[in-house]
Amino acid sequence: MSLKQRFSRKVTAQAVLLALALPMAGVVQAATTVQGEVKNANGQPLSGVQVEVMGTSRSVFTDQDGRFVLRQVEDGNVTLRFQYLGLPSVEQAVEVAGESTEMLEIVLAPASANIERIQVTGQREAQNRALNAYRASDAVANFIEADDMGQFVDQNVAESLQRIPGASISRDQGEGRFVSVRGIDAGLSTVTVNGMRIGTPESGSRAVPLDVIPTGSVEGISVVKAPTPNMPGDAIGGSVDVRSASPFDREGRNIRYRAEASYNELSGETSPKLQFNFSDVLNEHFGVSFGVNFLDRKLESDNIEAEYDMVDFGDDEVFSVIEAQQRKYYVNRERLGTNLNLEYRPDANTKFFANTVYSVFKDAETRQRSIYVFEDGDLTAFDGEQGVISEMPEDAFRRRIRFRTKEQDTLAFTAGGEHTFETWDLSYRAGISTTKERVLDENEGRYEFDQGDLDATYRIGSGIPTFSILKDGVADTTHLDNANYVLDRAVLEPKIIDDNEYNVGFDATFPYALDNQALTLQAGVDLRWKNKDVDVNEIELRNVPDARLDALTIAAPSYGLGNLGQGISSGRYIDFFNANRGDFNLRPQDEQEAIELQIAEDFIADEDVASGYLMATWDLDRTRVIAGARVERTSYSATGNQLEFLEDGSLQVSERSVSSDYTNFLPGLHVAYELAPDMVLRGAWTNTIARPSFSDISPRASVDREDNEVDLGNPDLKPYEAMNFDLVYDWYYSEGSVFSVGAFYKDIDNYVVELTSNNVPEFAGFDVTRPTNSTEASVAGMELNLQHSFTADNLQGLLVGANLTVLDTNLELFERAGENFALPDAAELSGNLYVGYERERFGTRVSLSHRDKMLTEVGDDARYDIYVTDHTQLDWTASYKVNKQVEIVFEITNITDEPLELYQGSSNYTLQFEEYGRTFAIGFKGRF
Repeated sequence: MSLKQRFSRKVTAQAVLLALALPMAGVVQAATTVQGEVKNANGQPLSGVQVEVMGTSRSVFTDQDGRFVLRQVEDGNVTLRFQYLGLPSVEQAVEVAGESTEMLEIVLAPASANIERIQVTGQREAQNRALNAYRASDAVANFIEADDMGQFVDQNVAESLQRIPGASISRDQGEGRFVSVRGIDAGLSTVTVNGMRIGTPESGSRAVPLDVIPTGSVEGISVVKAPTPNMPGDAIGGSVDVRSASPFDREGRNIRYRAEASYNELSGETSPKLQFNFSDVLNEHFGVSFGVNFLDRKLESDNIEAEYDMVDFGDDEVFSVIEAQQRKYYVNRERLGTNLNLEYRPDANTKFFANTVYSVFKDAETRQRSIYVFEDGDLTAFDGEQGVISEMPEDAFRRRIRFRTKEQDTLAFTAGGEHTFETWDLSYRAGISTTKERVLDENEGRYEFDQGDLDATYRIGSGIPTFSILKDGVADTTHLDNANYVLDRAVLEPKIIDDNEYNVGFDATFPYALDNQALTLQAGVDLRWKNKDVDVNEIELRNVPDARLDALTIAAPSYGLGNLGQGISSGRYIDFFNANRGDFNLRPQDEQEAIELQIAEDFIADEDVASGYLMATWDLDRTRVIAGARVERTSYSATGNQLEFLEDGSLQVSERSVSSDYTNFLPGLHVAYELAPDMVLRGAWTNTIARPSFSDISPRASVDREDNEVDLGNPDLKPYEAMNFDLVYDWYYSEGSVFSVGAFYKDIDNYVVELTSNNVPEFAGFDVTRPTNSTEASVAGMELNLQHSFTADNLQGLLVGANLTVLDTNLELFERAGENFALPDAAELSGNLYVGYERERFGTRVSLSHRDKMLTEVGDDARYDIYVTDHTQLDWTASYKVNKQVEIVFEITNITDEPLELYQGSSNYTLQFEEYGRTFAIGFKGRF
């Protein structure tokens, strides 16, 4: 398609969507307004305050800025009631006359005058803000708010999100990374920063790694699970929005800081963490907030991995271990996060803003590993658990050292405005998000044993496999000596990924439309343009200089999972490689294949989405009904590569371009019914989609000749489509407390799974894996949530919270007909429990997070299915306020020293076991 044709198609689609909003301009009438702002005793705006016109059924909630607008209020004396969970309600008499009243300023404060201001600004205040945001939300959503110091207990956004009902996280080196909502893969959820969608540095996935956003840049987080039509529709899992601080969030000039040192018991290293935040409002109209935070964390992990398959045993085959790897990781992670928010409010009805969040994530990693390939020897004895291997050849013993630095940059910039006119509201925004990943120095030196054949014995079936290496029936340690290994090859894996997105949109809201005080109409348009450029390479240099591994020997590393042997210096290896770069080359017979395979996985993709919606809200006596529909038009194009084996066995790579266009109509209905003043029943019917990952839908390929495997993309994939049902009961039974129970169901069509076949004619002799749309997938579940604030004098300051999510997921696969599977990465049971206490100068919180086992990969049969075991983590934090400016903090993370463990088929067959140790931190924070 030509550029002109693409532009014409875009303009046509956008013009149609824009026209949907125009009829709304003529359906409103003149109105009299009462407006104001609600703050707490510290001058912070309170969002989610219910503002009720007493004697009527009319009410509104304050917005994120603590502001409210009531239109068409009858002239005369009226009384407004302001209700905020966790604080006493306030009533205010107002005389209404003319078109509008003066701006009201309301302060909600604790009932007891004896409570010091410093005492009500911690855990309980943050919990109350999240609770009121939840009550005020039209969508089915959950919220997390920072405390008054702008602090979260967790290191990054992913770890904070694990605390909400229905969310579970996957970890990398012990840190939370990806978030799954209600058992749905992280790639099927969207992530925005201040409303601006951000991309992912991952090569093909849409999953956003939330460890790149430190919590020091964050003021609040929301997760929408059942969106209203005015929200993006590509959220089968959920929509995560990360919000940085507004300068108007706090009164006047505010400076906050935090400094701490953390100690990891496995690495023995101490790491610094620094944070600084500044905000100020000038002339009551212009505000600026700025934050910078830095983390330099050094950690280690001990890892052992195994693989199981059918192996020859005499004239038969048995299921046994075929390979084991021992790995030691040394990691240095640096995070630098900054945020700058500018706001200009010339009057009470106008706001202009520009928000920027920038994060730099640098991960320098050294990996030392030893590999034992048992399947290369002869299995001479096996009783189902114990085995004897004879004549394991020299190259079955391998030692490798790898170093790489991964740098990920994330920038999200949004600018826009909000206007409250006499009879309608208008908001608009434009933004840009750029995400980059650079891995330019990845280099692994691969060494092989050259001292003759060895034997081995092993034991499996009791979790982590154990083994011993023998020679002539006697225990042997020559395989642990670096002097017995010779350089075989160097493997370079440079990677460059760019993910850019541009967004513009507007929303128009018309309260009391069609001269009906109960009706609000809303319309909007959202336009997005995304580009992803992936350049992934792997180069094997097998012409190498003569070198032995003992030149790189250092002290043996501490390793708690066996005997790793002598240590290997990655620094010495890189120095050796650079000093002898001219002696590392491709073999002549590898050159053509290497050139072709360097481009086979590369692709450039463009995705344009134009969407518009219409939505109506009816506020009846005790019921709110929201109905509407969203239309999303997607245009996708990509240029990549396809593979072809020629008759002579050589490999040919040719360019391939693909494109697709599709439209999704997404109706939705939300109903909230007030059973009693403190009880609400919510129901929702929504329709959502998710677009396939870029690596799945783009033309790309990879070939592993050693294992005879081919991995392909599939440009013919359809988008995921889901119909969702939600029912939630909320009981606000006490001050600052809630009990919620909800049920939900998702029916998902076109769920994408990977299928492997060895009967693909163009790849004879290869196992070919490619994504395809499966037959059926569904998620049924229940969520329970309890938050309780004790108000009795002897228990005041005590907080308790717990949530539990139960899932029943189902996935059908063509490959294994007649079997039902859980969705990958969906735990049947997950939950959280915390107990907090905050009184006068002392505060503490103990948090427990649990997730059951979950299926992560489906194999050829049940023996090859991969599971992640259950995970239970206990964390503790405490603080002591020296004065209003200084607070000492203590933290212990992963008190139970919980490892990561995966198994294959049965928990008796550990596939991967990795431990990280506990982390202790001490520091101070404050404000002035």
